[in-house]
Amino acid sequence: MTLELRPNEYVKIEVHFSYKVFVLPTLLMSIGILMLLAVWSGVGAGERFRFIGHIYSVASIMMMVGGFLFIPYIHKRVDNKLKIYAVTNQRVYVRRGIINIKEKDIPLAKINDVQIVQSLAQRLFGAGDAIVQVGNDESSMVIRDIAHPREFRDTIISAIYEAAAEQEARARQQRYYEQQQRQQEYGNYPPPPVDNFGGY
Repeated sequence: MTLELRPNEYVKIEVHFSYKVFVLPTLLMSIGILMLLAVWSGVGAGERFRFIGHIYSVASIMMMVGGFLFIPYIHKRVDNKLKIYAVTNQRVYVRRGIINIKEKDIPLAKINDVQIVQSLAQRLFGAGDAIVQVGNDESSMVIRDIAHPREFRDTIISAIYEAAAEQEARARQQRYYEQQQRQQEYGNYPPPPVDNFGGY
């Protein structure tokens, strides 16, 4: 999944989930693989049990459970492929979800602060949660379990300063352009003063 960029916009950093989010799904998938291998080797073959008036095969139940244990890993992999956590020179963009899509687009000028929160488990995997403070600290956006959270935070902060510097440079350039126009209009003589009524 790629981010659709606006004119004069470029991506400064894009982060992904940390390996931490794959630990439990990988463990469950490993158990599922072991169960399928056990069935393939003959465990439970011919064994049956009765449950609520029905007779079930042990091998078929093991295959079904083993298959279901693949779902969390597949879900997390697809989720990681479809999500976007990106910082550009204009905004912070977040898109996540597989069926229900959630998008958040925050202009850099509206961001007040970025905090990093890390649990012990997250520190072990180099992961963390980024909390983006928006407006007058009344609202925030939490981006959970991302890899390299400090790099993500530092990129946002540097992008904010760069955007402010570019805006100031454009304002200076505009003032200089207006000054040059006034000089061309009035020559080397200073323009006549403007009275309180807007006249000369």
